[in-house]
Amino acid sequence: MDFTKTKTDLGQLIGDKKVIQKNDGTMDEALFNSYGTDRTKVYPPNYQVLVFPESTEDVAAIITYAYKNEIAVVPSGGRTGYAGGAVAKNGEIVVSLSKMNQVVDFDPFLGTLHVQAGMITKNLHKEAEERGFYFPVDFAATGSSQIGGNIATNAGGVRVVHYGLIRDWVLGLTVVNGKGEVYRFNGEILKNNTGYDLKHLFIGSEGTLGIITEAVVKLTKPPKDIRVIFLAVPEYKNILEIFRETHNFDLPLLAFEFLTDYCLDKVKEHLGVPDPFQEPSKYYVLMEFEVSGETDEEKLYSILESITEKELITDGTIAQNSRQNETFWKYREGISESLSLAYTVHKNDISLPLRNMEAFLDEMTTLLTSKYQGFHIALFGHIGDGNLHLNIVKPKDLSDVEFFTQCKKVDPEMFTLIQKFKGSISAEHGIGLLKKDYLNFSRSESEIDTMRAIKLAFDPRGILNPGKVL
Repeated sequence: MDFTKTKTDLGQLIGDKKVIQKNDGTMDEALFNSYGTDRTKVYPPNYQVLVFPESTEDVAAIITYAYKNEIAVVPSGGRTGYAGGAVAKNGEIVVSLSKMNQVVDFDPFLGTLHVQAGMITKNLHKEAEERGFYFPVDFAATGSSQIGGNIATNAGGVRVVHYGLIRDWVLGLTVVNGKGEVYRFNGEILKNNTGYDLKHLFIGSEGTLGIITEAVVKLTKPPKDIRVIFLAVPEYKNILEIFRETHNFDLPLLAFEFLTDYCLDKVKEHLGVPDPFQEPSKYYVLMEFEVSGETDEEKLYSILESITEKELITDGTIAQNSRQNETFWKYREGISESLSLAYTVHKNDISLPLRNMEAFLDEMTTLLTSKYQGFHIALFGHIGDGNLHLNIVKPKDLSDVEFFTQCKKVDPEMFTLIQKFKGSISAEHGIGLLKKDYLNFSRSESEIDTMRAIKLAFDPRGILNPGKVL
């Protein structure tokens, strides 16, 4: 491909300043490369042309050009994913949505915010709060992830147990398909029973059906007050008992997270936070509740008293203010960053029915200790909605290539166990490049064939994020 010609052609379509070619003197090479990858370290980026559209019309012009010239395209958001979904490894055009970060509209009656897809998630939270509303989808990467990428991966995060997935908060989308055609799925009304709701096909599609350029998201009222309980738990089975115990109290549970002692140690090393308790424990649990008065405060202490009397914990404390809330959350939300920045990690993001969780972990522990001898296993996740993050940390004396080769040998056995216990091989990170060979563990052949047919309908030349998912 003549990349110089591609740059010139695209510059004529959307403006020269919006198009960058590798090593043209416009951008540092390391920064340029970063737009063509995500947090995985398996596939290095390999591409030459980077574009920064500022509108849906710009994106449509880019994709129309790519369609006519049969050039592959990779959408680039905050690049916070862990499945290789944003990697450009075969000379694709990379389309960064980072300059599409504006509020388009706000409806105070319906309670919706219409934004461009490149808006940082944390900024969307701020825009909602300034208008007296609340956007409840939240996770560790909100400071760098973009709302379009969140929707493209159907992000979940830490409050799914109460608020649900991002799919539940999307009313409307603007999308450009693989031919450069623009779809505008109405987000200004709640009721729209006019046939197939096509927008849901694009939520979780990882940019393989179209590039999301705008979104209309529902907002809700902010929680009255948030309080966090942090617990030291001696055995995994106790975690599920604690979760069951929360159902005995009429108090809104916003989040229910857990982590192992290994994870906590890495967060302490990376962030310099203190030990939460005098004595270490094998597991830790973080629970977040909404409280609205003295009666609810009493219920918090009743929960802590109940699980203590039943000997489900060895220690526990309730945050006394918002600052302590933030400190407790650092123990959980700092895990991914602490592992990814300091180590090479093979990530598995899985989900299981809670009733099968303990049996699965028993068999999984046996498998991992036999297959990953000498490896460290970092286990944490959103246990309240059945989502486990199972991370294998590379030993220092092992090369990246050898490490990932060993992990790939074990993955099918792990996924067989997940299938046995009626789970999913990907809870929220998606399929991307890393899990597409294992899609059959969660989807039947008939389902996969139907997905291929849908892909062909929206992207007939297969130029959108090729090699991902299918």
